[in-house]
Amino acid sequence: MKEKFSYGEVFTRRNLLLFVRNLALTILIISPLLVFLGMMAFTQTTYPDEKAPFVQWSGYNPQKEAVVAWETDDKESSTVWYGSEKDDLNLKETDGDRVRIHRVVLTNLDPDTKYYYKVGKDGDDPIYRSSIQSFRTAPNSNSKKFDFLVYSDSQQFYGIGWHKRICDALSEHEDISFVAVAGDLCQNWDYKPDWNQYFEEGSVFLKNTPLVPCMGNHDGYYPEDDPKAEKHWYEQYFGATNTSSDPHTFYYAFNWSNVQFVVGEIADTGDENPEDPLNQKHDRWLNQTLAKGQDKTFRILMFHRQLFSAEEDNSDLIERIVPIVEKYNVSLVLYGHHHHYERFLYNDLTYICLGGGGGQQFGAYYFRPGEHSECFSVGPSYTKISVDADKMGIKTYSPEGDLIDESRISS
Repeated sequence: MKEKFSYGEVFTRRNLLLFVRNLALTILIISPLLVFLGMMAFTQTTYPDEKAPFVQWSGYNPQKEAVVAWETDDKESSTVWYGSEKDDLNLKETDGDRVRIHRVVLTNLDPDTKYYYKVGKDGDDPIYRSSIQSFRTAPNSNSKKFDFLVYSDSQQFYGIGWHKRICDALSEHEDISFVAVAGDLCQNWDYKPDWNQYFEEGSVFLKNTPLVPCMGNHDGYYPEDDPKAEKHWYEQYFGATNTSSDPHTFYYAFNWSNVQFVVGEIADTGDENPEDPLNQKHDRWLNQTLAKGQDKTFRILMFHRQLFSAEEDNSDLIERIVPIVEKYNVSLVLYGHHHHYERFLYNDLTYICLGGGGGQQFGAYYFRPGEHSECFSVGPSYTKISVDADKMGIKTYSPEGDLIDESRISS
């Protein structure tokens, strides 16, 4: 006797076959992508924990002080051999504490002097952990011409992005005083391979150029009662601000020639709230610091979260920060957070979004430049700023050297 099937049974079987077919097609289509993501994620874990030394300040005076930091696989003491002659590193600074992440402060340096250094472990038979690298201290003159580079949002999803191309391009520039990063150095603040990749790719320019970091929301901070706080790599590598009595404070300022450079801490969503006591304290510091910089020809303010942006203006932050910018005639405001390049002119002052440093630009297709936008670009980019006695020249490039934007600010 021939078996009969109801319409519902046939319909169910047909749906099952369609489901299996569609699932198979979906797996076939996305499997190359999954393999690629897996390979990139694995590659990211192969970057070494050990890091070549780099120089930064975090509140110290770059005319006469510098912080040399590096990382070793094992805990050991820290020594920096340094001097103004490459073949004569006649000065030495040692910290006997056994650590993996080393931070040694050099003091009593001469202004506008190129120093050479190497790091390692001192003893009867010293162990050197680096080749000879270099940095230059800030000038004590207000008329010294200088260049610096700046970019933002070097974070890379599963290690995928163009940060290495940016770093290679930065390393091609000569006589650069420092490289500034307006936050989001990494995608995941507590994931060590992210930081390993950042420093490995950045080592090509860090070997002879100081780094001026700024905290972003992906570089984040968690309170001490959170067990994740011990993995706060940003603080371990760059330190809290030397001039602050509060722990875990990351805003600071320094002078370089005729420029006051102010690094704010406007990183996470909570940093936008004007009623937050910590934000109010930050803004008091910002007002006091900018007031002290009125004798400088130019004032530059850098922080992470966007003010104006083709993706979305941050109206609350504009209302809070722009009056301070205008009160103290801040010459240039630099930030990131949104992953594109855009320059704005608002009430005759310049604001630049620098988010082309490495992160994905998923939202670029719906960006709409606003009425204050002077230039807009997606894709990888970095910016070179050349400071003269009475003007700042601003040029933004692709990693391949194509000029994206050019402008000038006069005193």
